[in-house]
Amino acid sequence: MFSIQNITLSYNSKKILDNLSLNINEGSIFGVLGRNGAGKTTLFESIFQNTRYHGKIVLQDQPIYKRDISYLESENYFYPYLSVNDILNLFIHDNEDEKITRLTNFFNIPTDAIVEKLSLGTKKKLAILCNILIDRPIYLFDEPFNGLDFESVEKFYFIIDDLKKRNKIVLISSHIMETLTNCCDYIGHLQNGKFAKIYLSEEYHLIRTHLTEDIQKDWVSYINI
Repeated sequence: MFSIQNITLSYNSKKILDNLSLNINEGSIFGVLGRNGAGKTTLFESIFQNTRYHGKIVLQDQPIYKRDISYLESENYFYPYLSVNDILNLFIHDNEDEKITRLTNFFNIPTDAIVEKLSLGTKKKLAILCNILIDRPIYLFDEPFNGLDFESVEKFYFIIDDLKKRNKIVLISSHIMETLTNCCDYIGHLQNGKFAKIYLSEEYHLIRTHLTEDIQKDWVSYINI
């Protein structure tokens, strides 16, 4: 089990994560839904040990390390003058050429192209491919759907399902509800530094209702100023 235990993190006296806790079993896909600025990336940076926090994050009751995690950041950077093949060679092991060929064909990624010449969406697909080539027990995908066209989004769902079948722990953040309801076993609504509610799949129809209620409260407060 992967466990986040009462983590708190503040910037300039403002709490971004506030006594947040979460438990996720192996083979589970957990969605993190929240507004822009809700703390989704801060949560992932904390899990990846990129930032200091108070509390504990453990895997199988042991401290978590970067070597346990494959992390797709929301903004991806590649050396612009390397080819796709050059990039992929940094991630593959022996006897994986056939696997790479199948995956690049599946994602329609031209392997001989220079990274600088790739479209935004193709760069995102390359970043996803690099991350799934790293065999880790935990996968973090921060806003992975940004820049993907509708076909690539559907293909990414197959990748996520394969990770689930391989008993991996996957966390996916998004501010777009539908991308999470299509692939997650649970969705946590991150609000005010903690999960306001964690929805089971049979409760997904309630998410929009609850979000709309929050927006309506904001609107009423705004027009009454």
